[in-house]
Amino acid sequence: MNLFLIDSDGALVNSEKIDLRCYAQAVREVLGIEMDTDLSHYANLTDAGILDAIIAEHGITESRSLVHRKVEQRYLALMGDALRSHPDFVRAIQGAQDFLSEARSREDTHIAIATGGWESAAKLKLRAAGIDVSDVTFTSSSDALSRTEIMALAAFRAKQDSGYVFKRRIVFGHGERNKHASQELGYEYVEVGATQGNHTHIPDLAHYQAVLSRLSLH
Repeated sequence: MNLFLIDSDGALVNSEKIDLRCYAQAVREVLGIEMDTDLSHYANLTDAGILDAIIAEHGITESRSLVHRKVEQRYLALMGDALRSHPDFVRAIQGAQDFLSEARSREDTHIAIATGGWESAAKLKLRAAGIDVSDVTFTSSSDALSRTEIMALAAFRAKQDSGYVFKRRIVFGHGERNKHASQELGYEYVEVGATQGNHTHIPDLAHYQAVLSRLSLH
């Protein structure tokens, strides 16, 4: 049995036009802080991880859970406003729907979403892109802080949901952080996007048949 671990941002959904802008605005409105928008500076590049770094850097003493809840709720509201005005700000990555349909149809494969976004934000963007994940194992930054922890928890939940022990765990993601987390866990990795230099790489999910063939998953 194989496990496909799929990141939503960059692999299934392109939401770059609203992600950082709405997140930074939520932090500014709730905490009165201008956050560092160079995301390479954050050790844990997840919604919860970035906010924890901001809390620590600025010595915020208010309850962590309360701060997270306030920022997340404002972030959701801002994204909702942006999408009502500009629904095209979030769109499905080319081939995403066909790839998910193919994965669902395979008797040797279980699907899990492993995203660095908060669950509420990730599901909002997936719905806006027309992608249904209601029947898929789902793990997010609402469950764990780092990408490595999110992936590991997603694999654990997938085992519980399916009842199977997975022979192969294959991550479909975008960006170096996903690649490094996959390597740390010993999972196979497929880069989805324009990034070069990865052993297994496709520009988007419209090319999923080629990568499945390369992985000997016919």
